Amino acid sequence: MMTLIISLFLHFSFATEIPFTIYHTNDLHSHFDGVKYPNPVEGKNVSIIKGGFSRIATVVQELKKEKARQNEIIFGVDAGDFFAGTIFSAIGPSSQIEDFPEFEFLNSINIDLITLGNHEFDPGNSGLETMLSKIKKINPQASLVATNLFIKNPQSTLNAFVGDEALIKSHVVKTYKSGETQLKVGFLGILGPDGCLVSRSTREDVKFIGFDDEGSRVRWKELLLLLRKKVHMLKKEQGVDIVILSMHGGGMESDHIAKEVAGINVIIAGHTHQEEFRTINNVIISQTGSYGESLGLLNLKFDTVLKRVLLQNESEKRLISIDQNIPRDSNWEKRIGDYRRFAYELMGHGADQALKPVFKPIKDYIRARELFNPMGELVTRALRDQINLGLSDKKIDAYFTSMGLVRTSFLKGVDYNESDIFEAVSIGFDELKRPGTDIVSFYLSTEEFVRLINFLELYSHFSNSFAPAISPNIDYKVRWWGIPFLNRIHNITVNGTDISDRKGLIHVATNRFVYQNISTVESLSYGLVKMAPKDENGASLVNPPTHQKEYLHLIQYLRANSGKL
Repeated sequence: MMTLIISLFLHFSFATEIPFTIYHTNDLHSHFDGVKYPNPVEGKNVSIIKGGFSRIATVVQELKKEKARQNEIIFGVDAGDFFAGTIFSAIGPSSQIEDFPEFEFLNSINIDLITLGNHEFDPGNSGLETMLSKIKKINPQASLVATNLFIKNPQSTLNAFVGDEALIKSHVVKTYKSGETQLKVGFLGILGPDGCLVSRSTREDVKFIGFDDEGSRVRWKELLLLLRKKVHMLKKEQGVDIVILSMHGGGMESDHIAKEVAGINVIIAGHTHQEEFRTINNVIISQTGSYGESLGLLNLKFDTVLKRVLLQNESEKRLISIDQNIPRDSNWEKRIGDYRRFAYELMGHGADQALKPVFKPIKDYIRARELFNPMGELVTRALRDQINLGLSDKKIDAYFTSMGLVRTSFLKGVDYNESDIFEAVSIGFDELKRPGTDIVSFYLSTEEFVRLINFLELYSHFSNSFAPAISPNIDYKVRWWGIPFLNRIHNITVNGTDISDRKGLIHVATNRFVYQNISTVESLSYGLVKMAPKDENGASLVNPPTHQKEYLHLIQYLRANSGKL
């Protein structure tokens, strides 16, 4: 009798739990070839590659085979920024080539849900329309879901791509079956507030519920209300078992949603480029880092009695490291080679030239948020000095950007070619939709420049997007106890001279991406930081002088100084 009771109990327990697996990606940023690192075993004269899309393809194929043998449900989720960051991003927005490599990859590894990150909007309206048109022709398995997206302009051609019967949907419901077991899943996808902020100047007709573009203000109440309504609809009207939110946002943003929106079971996060795993308010939150160096893996189970999603194994690893021990998928390796040739052609570089070593650092230049970090200093010094080589007079006093736009580190002993160097300053597109952003120069008053430094330092504590990078000929000190815009920043010097002794205007340069966001700085600072770009005579400037692209300046500087830096 006891044996029968135990047997029935075990059968009942098994029947009430539906096992399933989510593999997930975020912030792949077109890194098809992976990321170079020094070899820790052989010494720093040999590079190793972490990541690589052909290796991810191999891992996913093996995962799906394993789960099929176990008769278990498995599906994939991407949390945005799959596009923009390497030479491969030349192809998607180009009307000259039919391919959209980044999306084709995600679709081929059976990602079911993709949401849009801020960098999917980098090529502007026309580039986005080209990419969406290419996706539509694919007739993909993968669904694009952007729950809080809407098109403000009724005349925009992008309206044809948005709607629950169109390409970009507000939600998706999918039923997965394995044997006698089935799981009904509701999918939502959002762009978080910080992603909205940093894409404000490139999104054009595309807007998002939860963010006021005109005032650069977060509207959390609107976003939370939208999500609550959607979750209620999915569970009460659509009868889904679980709700998965793919959000291009992480850290405090994903935590806030987990705390405030009941009914979400899993959040696949992105944007912060951090490895994250935690459970808040019974919501499982996971993020892989960036650039495909790891694949997220959640082995879960749905308890049909408790109506909760739980981990199958508390001690199990949540990430699969994509390293050189993983064989490359031959089909994808060939496709990547073809894409590479297309990209070189579109960017006007010969493949042989682009693959030749340009720069081998004699020390590490690490990218970080901290003030005066090595990579930020190297890039801004290089760009200022290289621009000044072409100027007979009226030299650039300062080059500034954001560490959010300096994308990689340079590591001692690693050979970097033109393609690698491009990745360091890869964000932005020109009018022809070619990757890389131009440099612009203009003048600011001394007061405007001081306020700019104050803003960048202050806001870096709230957002990675505005962590400052300023050419190291500009020096200043920070009082941790000081009052912003009053006495927090002090002892500002330009080329060793106190800025208070400086007469006339400050000649500055930055990339066009930053220049387009000058009005954002004014909004975020509530008008405390007003910058009016000027010409050398102090007159208002509408069209600033343009210099060649950041990455071209950087290549030239590093080639000339290889072996010295």
